[in-house]
Amino acid sequence: MSISLNELGKKVNENSIMKKFLIILLMVILLLIPIAFWFGIINERESYKGSAIQNVASAWGDSQIFYAPTMSFEEKTDKNVNKVDLTLNNYNVDIKIITEVRQKGIFKIPVYTADVKLHGDFINDYGDISDNEITTSFEVKDSTGFIEEPKFKINNEHEVASQETKYKTKLVNAGKNIPFEITYKIRGLSELNVRLGGQINNVIISGNWSDPSFVGDFLPSKREITKGNFSGEWRVPKIATTSMPQLASINDKITEGVIDQVGVSLLMPVDNYRMSIRALKYSFLFITLTFLSYYIFELTDESKRRIHPLQYLLLGIAMLIFYLLLVSISEFAPFIAAYIIAAFMTISLISMYTYFVISRKQNIKFTIIISALLALLYTFLYILLILQDLALLIGSFGLFLIVAIIMYVTRNIDWYNDYN
Repeated sequence: MSISLNELGKKVNENSIMKKFLIILLMVILLLIPIAFWFGIINERESYKGSAIQNVASAWGDSQIFYAPTMSFEEKTDKNVNKVDLTLNNYNVDIKIITEVRQKGIFKIPVYTADVKLHGDFINDYGDISDNEITTSFEVKDSTGFIEEPKFKINNEHEVASQETKYKTKLVNAGKNIPFEITYKIRGLSELNVRLGGQINNVIISGNWSDPSFVGDFLPSKREITKGNFSGEWRVPKIATTSMPQLASINDKITEGVIDQVGVSLLMPVDNYRMSIRALKYSFLFITLTFLSYYIFELTDESKRRIHPLQYLLLGIAMLIFYLLLVSISEFAPFIAAYIIAAFMTISLISMYTYFVISRKQNIKFTIIISALLALLYTFLYILLILQDLALLIGSFGLFLIVAIIMYVTRNIDWYNDYN
C-alpha cells in the first residue's frame, strides 16, 4: 500500500510531535554553519602561531639537520682530475642542548643552543695521500644558527677554527684510518635531527627538556627522561640502513630528510589548537544530544510547557561559544584550565537560561538534570581528547550507553499522538 507525498506531508502537519522534531532537526542543521566558521577561526589562529615560529626561526635559527661529514681529495691523472671520497667508518655524534622558551606575542616557542661534537674516522684505501690536499666538510640545515666558528681536528693534528663548514689540509703520516673531530655551537628551534652515514653510527643527544619525542627512522637503544632532563642513545650499524637508501635509486624524488636519520622533537606539553579542533569535531553530536534532551522534556513535562525553536537556536549558539572560549583561554592558560573554565561558563549559562526562561522557575529538577547531563558530556569529551588511542573504543561504548538511555526514557511515549 503506497502513500503519496501530499498525504505524508498532511500526516506530518497533523502530528505535532513529528513537526516539532523536524523543526529541531532544522535548527541543528543551521548550527553547522557557525561550526564551519569555528574551524576557520582555529586554523587562522594556528597559522598566526606558524608565522610567529617562522619569525623566531629567521632570527634564531630553524629546526636543524646535522649531516654526516665527508672527507675527499682530488686525484690527478694525465687527462682528468677526479674527486675521491673516503668512507666514513666510525661516526660518533654527541649533542648537548640547552633549551629555553621564547615568547612571540602570545605564543611560546621552544628553542635550543646545541654543543655538537662529531668524531670518528675515515677509511683510507689509497695508501700515501700526503701529496694531496684533503677536504673535510660537514653541513647543517640552517647555517644562520651558528654562534661560533666550527673547529676541525684532522688526523690528531692541532685544532683549527674555520670560517666555513669545510677545512682543507695536507696530511702527514696518514694511516689506514684517519681520525677526525669537528666541534661547533649552533642554535635551532623545536626539533633537531642527525643524518647517519657511517659504517657504525653512535649518536647521543641530551638536554634539559621534560617532554621530548624521539623521532626519525630508529628508536634509541637507550633513553632516559626525568623531570627537566632527557638523554637518548642510538647505535645503528650500516647493515640496518642499507635497505632504505636503495629506495632513493628507484625514485630520486623521495623527500630529502626521511632516510637514515634520528633526532628529538621538543614538544610543548599540549597543542591547544590541535586539541580544540578535535573537540570541535564532537560539537554536532553534543548539540544533537542536548536538543534531544530538551525535546524529551517537552514530551514528558506534565505542564506541557513548550520550547520555541529560537530558544533551541540560542541554546545551540551558547554551546558553540564554548569552543571559542576554549581556544581563546588556552592561548593564555594550560589547556585543562581553559577547558574547565569554558565548560563551567557554558554549563552555568545554559542552566540559568533553562531555569529562569524555559522552565520559568517551576522545574528545578529538569534544570539539575540538564546541568548534570552537560557536565557528563563535557567530562566525556575531555576523556576522549586525552585518551587519543582509546577514543574510538570509549566513544563507541559511550554512544551505545547514550542511545540505550534515550530508548529507555522514551519507552512510554506514543509517537503517533498529538502532544498539543
